[in-house]
Amino acid sequence: MALGVSNLAEVTGASLANAVRAAQAQTALSAADLLSLTGPMPDRMLHYPLDLIPGDKEHALHILEGSFTLPGGTVRAPGGAAPWDAKAPNPTWAEELNGFSWLRDLGAAADEHEEVPPHVRWLITTWMASLGRWDELAWRPHVIARRLISWFSNGRLIIEGSDLIWRSRLLVSIARQAKHLHRTANWVPDGPDRLTTAIGLCFSALCLPHPGRRLSRGLAMLDAEVRKQILADGGHITRSPEAGLQALADLISLKDALIVREKPVPDMIQNAIDRMMPTLRFFRHGDRKLALFNGGTEGPVGAVDAILKHDDTDGRPLRQLRHAGYQRIAAGRTLILMDAGTAPDGAFSEKAHAGSLSMEMSVGRCRLITNCGATELRGPEWQEAFRSTAAHSTLTLSDASSCGFLHGKAAIRILGQRVTHSPREVDVQRTDEDHGSFVEATHDGYVGRFGLKHQRKVFVNTEGDDIRGEDALLPTQGWKVPGRDKPPLTFAVRFHLHPDVRASLARDGGRVILLLPNGDGWQFRATGGAITLESSAYLGAGDGFRRSEQIVIASLVRTEEPSVKWAIKRLARTSDAPAS
Repeated sequence: MALGVSNLAEVTGASLANAVRAAQAQTALSAADLLSLTGPMPDRMLHYPLDLIPGDKEHALHILEGSFTLPGGTVRAPGGAAPWDAKAPNPTWAEELNGFSWLRDLGAAADEHEEVPPHVRWLITTWMASLGRWDELAWRPHVIARRLISWFSNGRLIIEGSDLIWRSRLLVSIARQAKHLHRTANWVPDGPDRLTTAIGLCFSALCLPHPGRRLSRGLAMLDAEVRKQILADGGHITRSPEAGLQALADLISLKDALIVREKPVPDMIQNAIDRMMPTLRFFRHGDRKLALFNGGTEGPVGAVDAILKHDDTDGRPLRQLRHAGYQRIAAGRTLILMDAGTAPDGAFSEKAHAGSLSMEMSVGRCRLITNCGATELRGPEWQEAFRSTAAHSTLTLSDASSCGFLHGKAAIRILGQRVTHSPREVDVQRTDEDHGSFVEATHDGYVGRFGLKHQRKVFVNTEGDDIRGEDALLPTQGWKVPGRDKPPLTFAVRFHLHPDVRASLARDGGRVILLLPNGDGWQFRATGGAITLESSAYLGAGDGFRRSEQIVIASLVRTEEPSVKWAIKRLARTSDAPAS
């Protein structure tokens, strides 16, 4: 897909803005350097903020050996060298490395491995020597913000046991970074990074002496970003459950820091937290991890429950998120989540997926139907493949995606791989009655190219052991069935299975038997197309590719309203915790 005129103008404008920001940043850094030498210097950290994301002890052992597995890939530092000397596979990995969020993993292992604290100080020492003066990527405002948050949160691990001279060098570096962040925070382009930047600016004021105006400026910026990014129903504007989890964790930690430092907690922070807690429960499957929608993974192990411990209201999840665009049906031990929204605009769509009307299903603690997830491990082509409609449990028409993505290396480098077109309208109707819940949703993502809408109907009985569905293509005005002189349109309805599900196609070809790890048996049936079992991949756990399978019902568009009807029914029961 060639760049349109509007995209070309946006790329040109963003290129100029980036060049100006880089020049301004170097100038601001020089000023911050002078201020750090002449202004009052911090002599300690005043507060070690909460880090609500649990650390990974196994990853800590790999870090001690020089191997860093971060979003974007795995890199092993050459023979005893620091990771800053290794070649980064992509900017995502480099930003994650320089953000130091992985310090929480080392912190989790510190009590069991005495070499952790000195190794942490060595890593920070080498960073200050290599990148502590200036680096275009490492000194981006949102990267500084995440690094400061990580250093403050792990302050006890970093500082305790260190000598006075090293501690002074560290605090000089932190002061310099904080002042540079203060000067450059508003230069961050529109997008999720602005929320991180605002929170980091607030922490730099709460955790260091001599805060100046950093807290008031940070809170003002945060107020604007919360209004923009946290929707009325508590969803994140990116529509990614994992993005919402990270934002919520940061806001709770910031609230706690304000209380500890005896500062008033603004209503906008408390109101955002109150809205986001039930939404986090909304996206939690029975295995206590997140659903896979719009670029998110399952989330770090234990993160969801760790955050929900701070829920003062213990609010139940809503049945639907009208603003974020999702539906939730919980019945018995069964949970079904459906994407019923449109892609966000501009920079907020950089990780959005073409998963309109896709669904996920879990039974107790076992996932049954999933989306494939997202990957940062490969290049843009692989990322787009897993963002495509075919990587989701929904209908694809003529192997096309319901969304389009920006192409071109230069354009992607400047603007990110954002969505260029997507469904404009998703109509949803829902009925909840004594015998079960029914959701009907329709999107227009295929109308412009094919003149057809996709409609999905899902019914779940009260016990959660009988699910019925239908996927149909609805013609718009003037559409006609392709004649014999034209190639017929094809469509397929896909149900991606979790890797732990064992699937077998019955001899009659009309049923698939599904066996869950807990012993539950389910039967999948469908009419309206040929059923096949095909290979798939699962990336939700953040541990690379896992092989899985998908049920595919394929057919041709031969009638005015072609459709596939399907049913998923339990064959056996075992005891397990309810999904809700």
